[in-house]
Amino acid sequence: MNSFVRERIVSPIKALLNQGLNPDSLALCLAIGFVLGFFPVFGVTTLLCALTAAALRLNQVAIQVANYCGYPLQFILFIPFIRLGEYLFGLERISVNPADIFMLTKSNFSLFLELYGLAIAAACAAWVLVAVPVVILLWKGFAILLKAKMKTV
Repeated sequence: MNSFVRERIVSPIKALLNQGLNPDSLALCLAIGFVLGFFPVFGVTTLLCALTAAALRLNQVAIQVANYCGYPLQFILFIPFIRLGEYLFGLERISVNPADIFMLTKSNFSLFLELYGLAIAAACAAWVLVAVPVVILLWKGFAILLKAKMKTV
């Protein structure tokens, strides 16, 4: 295992288990943090994780570790969430070409805000539909893995 992964991901999770954090609670933190990591609005996932952890009384360290693990998916899944949102809400397909976006911001900023704001809102709604079952599946999967790991430690 590469030292970066061991140092930044595995070691903090092991430390949390060694501090007596319940495997089910840790699994929930990891599942929610990971899924919040690919929320389709750039620059807000750390804050979302902090607020979620505070509201649900989850471990801040665990949720942020998982958030950073899920973060690369934010870039990969951004356009698919835009397209899924457009499909679900019957929206006109927007261009994701940076040149088109830049031209629209210069020529008609209010139209840009309307089109892309609506597309991002639809992407967020699509994310919610995907996020709920993924959190449940990850929570159960992580719980099984963490409980198995506790038996071997």
